[in-house]
Amino acid sequence: MTIQEIYCDESGFTGNNLLDKDNPYFAYTTVAISYEEAKDFVAQIIKYNKIQNELKFSSLIKNSKGEQIITQILSTFHDNTKISIFHKKYSLACKFYEYVFEPTISSNNKLFYELNFHKFVSNILYFEFEHLNKYAEEIFEDFYKFILSQSDDDLLFYRYSSIELDGISPNIKAIRDFCLFNRDIVKRELESLKGSGVEKWVLDASNSALHLLLAQWGLKYKQLKVFCDRSKPLQEQSIFFNPMINNENQVLLELNNQATPITYNLVDKIEFVDSRQYQGIQLADIFSGVSTFILKENQKGKYANYPKEWSNYLSKSVIAPISVFPEVDFLEPEKLSFKRNVLILKELVRRSAKKIPLLENMSEFIILVDHYLHLNLFEQKNI
Repeated sequence: MTIQEIYCDESGFTGNNLLDKDNPYFAYTTVAISYEEAKDFVAQIIKYNKIQNELKFSSLIKNSKGEQIITQILSTFHDNTKISIFHKKYSLACKFYEYVFEPTISSNNKLFYELNFHKFVSNILYFEFEHLNKYAEEIFEDFYKFILSQSDDDLLFYRYSSIELDGISPNIKAIRDFCLFNRDIVKRELESLKGSGVEKWVLDASNSALHLLLAQWGLKYKQLKVFCDRSKPLQEQSIFFNPMINNENQVLLELNNQATPITYNLVDKIEFVDSRQYQGIQLADIFSGVSTFILKENQKGKYANYPKEWSNYLSKSVIAPISVFPEVDFLEPEKLSFKRNVLILKELVRRSAKKIPLLENMSEFIILVDHYLHLNLFEQKNI
């Protein structure tokens, strides 16, 4: 059986702090290359350009010669590279859904995922947060505290009465009320993580990024031997990957008529290595560094300063379905999907308040909602 080596590294790591203004993006890169090929390529680059140490994006970006080396690496290996990129602030909104809504509807979560209800909630939170809605900011801040302390004793937002919520948007109020009514379920979910190694890095994206990227490689290669740059989150959660050792079953998850691989076959445990001895890590570092650098530069608009071909190379390497960015299309109020999700959110809050099982006849409720929406029987003001 052919074994493919995969080398991995990241850029923009800030652990659980997804609101770091200096590092708004996180990129994780995997490069399919043999040890010998990576070693020979990097050795030639270092020798020809008289570089003292290893290849690192943070050093190469400082001068024009370094930019030329980066371009050479991107042009040579973009077809051997897969990258996942996370918009951190929006990722926090996604994590909010994962830990607040998901535990309450987990027995039939596929129903909600197929309706993109998770993207509706996440984008509502992110949009309101970006537009400086003070209540959205407080939900974000309280959720962050809640995740770190696993206690809601000091969360001020929960103490507000409805009368005190002056100027709050209806959807943010609904999300806030849902949090309030289901806080015990959320606490139990977090308590279940204790001792697993996961709770310490619950907001970090390294684990999920690597897992999904390896699953993509699993579509192409029968077995993978994986080398990662040393990473506390990955090393402390490495047991998560062990079930994939000698796993020959290929499983695809079907959502929204799209099949996403979630398994792969590892030859052994993931190895955490020194990038100076494993040059494939250095190549992964370049791709990750370029990814976050371009995104930050693009925020400057017309003042972005980097070789334009870099974007073309990265476009062939970034795996869009497993990258995480805001999607404002889910917030267009005229769309039936938006109206449907608003009504689903309202119904979940109503059931939570009255202690009615959240999933009881939910499929029938959604069918009825669709029927009324198609007949235009809901007034816009009620949506």
